[in-house]
Amino acid sequence: MRKLITADVFALARVIKASGMREQLSAFVRNLSGKDEKLDVEGVGYEAFLVMIEALAERKAENALYEALAAILEVTPDEVKQMPPADFFKVFKAISEENDLKAFFGYVSGILGKN
Repeated sequence: MRKLITADVFALARVIKASGMREQLSAFVRNLSGKDEKLDVEGVGYEAFLVMIEALAERKAENALYEALAAILEVTPDEVKQMPPADFFKVFKAISEENDLKAFFGYVSGILGKN
């Protein structure tokens, strides 16, 4: 797995747009922005994951997520789709531990427009 890069910001923006979860992400980013203490990386990763799963009922959004994760994991979207659920959940934990998600979601939120 590689670190998040600029292209991932736009890939996640496509996932958010396809799923219609802009409002949930905005609330999530506002919640993070108000916290000056050390960020609970595991909590952030799981919270982001739950927000995304809830919003990904649409096939278009689901496929966008597979594509975004495939790029980060350096595998094919079909390989992401076929992952055992435990591995799929571990991906989000690993991403949250290895990256500054507070800044990353702030960038994504900025691209989608602020409320």
